[in-house]
Amino acid sequence: MNGDSTFTRARQPEQKEERKAQIFAAASELLDGGTIEGVSLNAIARKAKIAKSNVYRYFESREDIYLQLLKQDWIFWISALETQLEPLEGSNDIDAVTDALVNSIFEASRMCQLISVLASVLEKNLSEENLYSFKLESIELSVRLVTIITAALPAVKADNVMPAIQSIFALIGGLWPLCNPGPLVEKVLQKPELAPFKLDYKVALRQSINLVIRGAVG
Repeated sequence: MNGDSTFTRARQPEQKEERKAQIFAAASELLDGGTIEGVSLNAIARKAKIAKSNVYRYFESREDIYLQLLKQDWIFWISALETQLEPLEGSNDIDAVTDALVNSIFEASRMCQLISVLASVLEKNLSEENLYSFKLESIELSVRLVTIITAALPAVKADNVMPAIQSIFALIGGLWPLCNPGPLVEKVLQKPELAPFKLDYKVALRQSINLVIRGAVG
């Protein structure tokens, strides 16, 4: 039997939030050091000691769980970035803003991993209503990000801000699998002649994001 046979249904709002936190913790722990493809809803339920049928009381699917975790990570990341960029308000210091962006992104490794599978995995097994809600919230978070970045870089052309942010998200998700390859690719890349394919995530992010920002200013 999956889950905990002593399971008691959460009835109060705080109990429901505790149950969701329990599921989030299990999903996060299973993802740590692995890939989302290797995590099933059954595994999450077992880890959380909750029957799979009861997980459905709180989430539509495995993808829904990780999508909600991604949203949490985005909010936390934007708040951290806001704190780091506050001293740079009005500075137009591209290198310093780049460093703040990259350092904050690098600290949010789970967010990076989930962004890398957002379109290919997380948005595939959701209800239309849930996906629509997530997209609306994503716009709100992006607008907040625009405000934070333009405060530090007022020289960025208004029409370039949102495309620049979209490019940064594409870099976060696109560079992640290249810099964190599977075991076979990792083994092959040990060959000296393939050294150009071995990328450092933080270094690659900094170079690419710096170019994006400079393009947005120009």
